[in-house]
Amino acid sequence: MAVAVSVVLLALFLGTHSFHTFNLGMLDIIFILLPVGILGVKCLLELLLAPESEEGNNFDAMNYLASFFRPLVKIFRDWFPFLLLSACYYALYNNLVLRVNPHLADPMLSKIDAWILGNQASFLLQPYLRHWLTDFLYFIYFSHVVFFPGVALYFYLKKEEQAFRRIMMGFLTIMLMGITSYILVPAVGPETYFADRYTRNLAGNTLSRDVAYIISIGRVSYDCFPSLHVGIPLLLCFYLRNYRRKLFVPALIYVALMCCATIYLRYHYFIDVVAAFAYVPAAYFLNDFLLSRWPGERIVSAGLQAENGKAPPPPASSRG
Repeated sequence: MAVAVSVVLLALFLGTHSFHTFNLGMLDIIFILLPVGILGVKCLLELLLAPESEEGNNFDAMNYLASFFRPLVKIFRDWFPFLLLSACYYALYNNLVLRVNPHLADPMLSKIDAWILGNQASFLLQPYLRHWLTDFLYFIYFSHVVFFPGVALYFYLKKEEQAFRRIMMGFLTIMLMGITSYILVPAVGPETYFADRYTRNLAGNTLSRDVAYIISIGRVSYDCFPSLHVGIPLLLCFYLRNYRRKLFVPALIYVALMCCATIYLRYHYFIDVVAAFAYVPAAYFLNDFLLSRWPGERIVSAGLQAENGKAPPPPASSRG
């Protein structure tokens, strides 16, 4: 599924003017490589600080290099979905979306909001704008950058490989669904679409303005429907309910704050947030459906269970 979507995106990317104007910045590289960089440093330190054994003293150069790079290759393989989807997301950076569908969906999305709420959510929130609240919600919104890698890294370092693989594949599924939706329903969001109609500007301290600037640099222009800032943490709540019940409620509170942040900061329409609550269960069950029917997952699961001296688990679709 990932390869198919990547091939299509790559073909569209290479076949449009975006290929000639795309600039991969340092921020993109840091965002994509940060988790692998952290794990690579950890692996390198473990290898260099490991006590020498008698067998290790007899290693030749090739064996040493193989033992050195094997953990790095495994890390790259394990985190490849994160790298792949980050790259796919940034492939949309130079308006590739509009090459496929040149019609903005903002009029439709704003009409849906007006029908549900009687007005635009960002307009209704203008009387409640506060400096401290803007600062706090910018912090929440920006924390999305480290939330998913942080949770995935936690399970990875705990060596809970089944949970890690399921979470990583869930991320792959929700991101593919989101990117497909961005192509089919391109929208710039209330901040841009209604820029000349706001009577009050979002205002915070210098730090929040710097955060807003960083977000504006790294954000794809047409990534509104659905809100993956809400969708990805919500999907993690599903998995935390299975693997870390004590963290489920704090994660759910985080999702609620993210819902507020995306609307308050004018990045998303209300319907974008509602859509995330429909996309996430679909991604969760679709991911388990695919995993339960992928022979490679059953082989890996059986191998992990054999290492731990346990019986193989039931198919993913039958797990909580």
